[in-house]
Amino acid sequence: MDWNFLTGLGTLILAIATILYVTQSRLQTQVLMKQVNLQIGQQIPRLFIRQVNFEANSLKIEIQNAGSTPAYWVGLETRFFVIGQRLYSDQYSDSEINWGEAVKLHEKGKTIFSKYFWTGPSKLRYENKEADADTSISFLSPQGVSVYFPPNSVVQTETRPMFLVSWKGDQGLTASKGFEYDEFREFLLSNNIRAVAVVMSLLCKDAGETVHGQGYVASFVVRTDLDRSLVESSKNSQRFDFIPLSHEEQLSGNSWTRYEDYQNTFSNWHVF
Repeated sequence: MDWNFLTGLGTLILAIATILYVTQSRLQTQVLMKQVNLQIGQQIPRLFIRQVNFEANSLKIEIQNAGSTPAYWVGLETRFFVIGQRLYSDQYSDSEINWGEAVKLHEKGKTIFSKYFWTGPSKLRYENKEADADTSISFLSPQGVSVYFPPNSVVQTETRPMFLVSWKGDQGLTASKGFEYDEFREFLLSNNIRAVAVVMSLLCKDAGETVHGQGYVASFVVRTDLDRSLVESSKNSQRFDFIPLSHEEQLSGNSWTRYEDYQNTFSNWHVF
């Protein structure tokens, strides 16, 4: 009897069995992952914005939870970006007008046309401290705190959007200041800022405390010299997504990107 032959045959059979086992395990893992993803998907709230109205310095919103799972900690995310703008008295003109001319035309009820551009990260000053633009979350609840949005329900609620700046405080800890619209406008004027882009989005958490973005609510320009209320600013409707533009250009030529860029890149957004 050729023991070498039997040893080789046994090794071959063992290798085949191992390959079959690994392949079967991978298939089972893929099926399991699909089931897990399906279950996770069923636990994600599905919120739809049915109506948005700005009144004074408040936002009133009607939201439908069309999913089969409740939404928790529903909030309004508010971000702002300092921008530059070029002003025109005619949308077909290439001749710019200055701020003084724009204010006079605005007081006469004339329409002011603008072209906006991102100026890059801007340092702000608050009480003699250097501050940065930050992101705030205002809870959407008649009680002013987070509430439970039941599945398959429609909720009408309101909030007062907050505009946030932050800085490094004592012992390196982050400190922040939130402004309502009127105070925010005065703060911008004190920093000699004429315009900021504002982007508001809807967020919520599921039962497992995972945060889910639910789409944009509004985006507009605050013109500090021309607008006197959140209602006026909200009429300057624009779509903004300054940061991801270069990422989309990168994705067109590469098969990879940074996670942060992937997370913050949205389709069908463009820069003004």
